[in-house]
Amino acid sequence: MKYLITGGAGFLGIKLVERLVKDNKNQIYIIDDLSKKSTNKIYLKILKNKKIKLIQKDLKDINKYLKIYNFDYIYHFAAILGVRKVIDDPLNTLRENILTSINLINFCKKQKNLKKICFTSTSEVYAYSLKNKMVKFPTPEEVDFLVSKDFNPRSSYSLSKIVGEHLMKYSKLNYIIFRPHNIFGPQMGFAHVIPQLTKKILNYNNRELVINNSNHKRTFCDINYAIELIFNISHKKNTSKNIFNIGSPEKDISIIELAKLIKRILNSSAKLIVSNLQKDNSPEKRRPNMKKSLKYIKFKHSFEKSLRETVLWYRDYYSK
Repeated sequence: MKYLITGGAGFLGIKLVERLVKDNKNQIYIIDDLSKKSTNKIYLKILKNKKIKLIQKDLKDINKYLKIYNFDYIYHFAAILGVRKVIDDPLNTLRENILTSINLINFCKKQKNLKKICFTSTSEVYAYSLKNKMVKFPTPEEVDFLVSKDFNPRSSYSLSKIVGEHLMKYSKLNYIIFRPHNIFGPQMGFAHVIPQLTKKILNYNNRELVINNSNHKRTFCDINYAIELIFNISHKKNTSKNIFNIGSPEKDISIIELAKLIKRILNSSAKLIVSNLQKDNSPEKRRPNMKKSLKYIKFKHSFEKSLRETVLWYRDYYSK
């Protein structure tokens, strides 16, 4: 099989590549502009594999520099993301995320053997529908989207993904849309709630630490579980032209309860202070309905085990 992964140097991309190289017959091409420098040891290791080729470019001119037309699967992970980056430049977020998807669709149409293009959307497409109580909770895939009228800069990311989903649907390609929900694990980066809380709790021994958005709830999904879902769903014959939530089937947890678990793992004496101050227009709750996706995975999800592994990895990293 021949695979193309855009954004393949990112957290999801690296782990998918790691999954795909288990089969020595697979050839894997990664496109990534490396604008976010990776120190991920898995990434540095897999680049030494002769079956993997890294192309350090963006997707603006993909049709000019990539003249391969026999890919079996294409995974589109590349996107501008990260709350700070999105808020600072919402116009660029919209433009780049939409244009790169259009360019990739045009590239896919030239492929002779393409079985599926897999588009990574986001759980944030549900945000305003949930806020206005227009959908069930946990959230199923088959819902109507609500777009905010207030032109909140953060919404540019979710809007770019909503447009991306529609582009896939109108492309006449065999597509799958994945909507990831709070994927986490070691080496996930630093602009996420688990590594941020870990760092703060480490630094606040015997001091008061205010936990903003304390009442917000999330369902966190281990990266290995998420990748197994993505791999299995994309390789099944009957999954084309469908949308799948990628997340944990376990219950959601509040941010303050998450902080308490991290504090316990770190054996910290930090004094956690509850605050419901809203930050960055963050959605109050996220929890996917996983009924549609669970038939494609056999092992159970273990949040606390995965959280411990992740927190201890970041503890060791911050202690260097």
